[in-house]
Amino acid sequence: MPGGLFTKLHKHVITPLADPADRLINRLGSATGDVDRLLSYFTRQQVLFLDWQLGAMFWSIQVSMAIIIIGYVLIYNEGYVRFEQAKGAVVTHVAGDAVSTSTGKPATRYFSTEEVTYPGLENGNVFIATRQVVHRQMRGYCEDPDMPCTTDADCGSDQGACSESGLCRSYSWCNVEDKPEIYVLEVDALEVWARSFIQFVKLAPEKVLSTDSNSSQPFGDTVFSVRELLTKVEPLPIHYEEVAHLGGLFDVSMRWECNLSRKKPCKPRVSVRRLDTLFDPDNIGYDFKYAEYIDNDHRLQNEVSGLRFMFRTTGVGKKFSMQCTITTLSTSGTLMSLAIIVCDLLLTKVIKNRKKFIARKFENTPDFSEYMIKDDQRRKERTKLLDIEKAEQAVVEKEQVWIKKFEEENLHPAK
Repeated sequence: MPGGLFTKLHKHVITPLADPADRLINRLGSATGDVDRLLSYFTRQQVLFLDWQLGAMFWSIQVSMAIIIIGYVLIYNEGYVRFEQAKGAVVTHVAGDAVSTSTGKPATRYFSTEEVTYPGLENGNVFIATRQVVHRQMRGYCEDPDMPCTTDADCGSDQGACSESGLCRSYSWCNVEDKPEIYVLEVDALEVWARSFIQFVKLAPEKVLSTDSNSSQPFGDTVFSVRELLTKVEPLPIHYEEVAHLGGLFDVSMRWECNLSRKKPCKPRVSVRRLDTLFDPDNIGYDFKYAEYIDNDHRLQNEVSGLRFMFRTTGVGKKFSMQCTITTLSTSGTLMSLAIIVCDLLLTKVIKNRKKFIARKFENTPDFSEYMIKDDQRRKERTKLLDIEKAEQAVVEKEQVWIKKFEEENLHPAK
C-alpha cells in the first residue's frame, strides 16, 4: 500500500476510532484501579492424565457419539432437511357401464356410468353400485314386513292393526308386485381416474404437484379398475366377489413424499384401507335407499349396495436447510460431553489409583471464613483508631483556638 494512502487511512479512520476507546479504558482504569482485572479473561485449566485406559474410553465414546450424530441423526434421520406436512385435493372420474338381468322379477336393464355411480356424494369420493333391488310401490293400506306383531297394540298407531300373518297393517307405501327386480352388477372392470394435487406452501410456494400435470387424458399410473383398488387393500387384498353382495367402505390414500431439493419427478403412493369392518364388525357393508317418484301415488323404491371409495391426498415435503443442519449439529453436539462425564466418573469412583487422580484433579483452596472474620476485626479496629485520631485532632483545634483568643486578650487589654 502506498505510504500516503496508509497515512491518510491511519489519520482519518484508525485514530478517530481508537481515541474514544482509549479514553473509555482510561476512565475505567482510573475508576477501578486495574483495567486488566476489570477486562480479564477466564479459561479452564486442563490436567493431562497419563492413563491409556481412560484415554481409550474417552476416544471410544467420542467416536461412537460422532457416528451416532453423523450416521443416525444427520443422515438416516435426515436432520439436514426441513419438513412440511400438507393436504391436497383429488378429482375423480369414472368410466364404464353395465348390463344386468334381474334374478327376481324377470327384466333386463342397462346401467350407465351416471346410474352406477349415483348419487355423487362428495367431491373426490366415488360410489359404485354392485347390487340394486327395485320395488314398485303405491300408497295404500297394507302389511309392513318390517313390523311384526302379536296384538294391535304392537303396531303403535291408532290406525294400525295386527294381521293374521303377524304383521302390522297400516297406511304406507305398499309393494304392488310379489317379486322385486334384483340386479347384480358386474362392475369390477369399471375404471376410476384419480387426479391428485398437492402444494407445499412453505418449501415451494411456486410449485403445484399433480399426477397429470402434462395431460388431460387418463393414463396408467392414475387409472385403477375396481378390482385393482380392492387388491391394494391393506393388510390383506380383497376379491371383488367378497364384497359384491353387501358392499363396503374404503379409504384410498394418495401419499406424496417429495424431496423438493431434487428435480426428479415426485409421484404419490396409493394405499387402500377398509373402514366398514372397523366401524361395526357385526354390520358390515355399505347400502342406502332412495325413491324415484312416478306420480303422487306411485314410486320406485331402490335399495342399493355398493363400494364407496373415499379418496384423499396427503403428503410430506422435505428440502435441504442450512438452518436445520446447524441446529441439529449444535443440539446433538452436546452428546460429545458424555465422554467427559463418563471418564470423570471412572476417574473419581472406579479406577484403582483414583485418590492420586483426585489430588491432581481437584485443588482445595484455603478456608477464607477465618480470614474474612479477621479482616472485619481489622477494619473495625482501624475505624476506632480513625475516630480517636479525629477526636484528638478536635481537642487540639479547640486548644489552638483558646490559646489564640488568650493571646489576643493579653496583648490588647480592655481600656
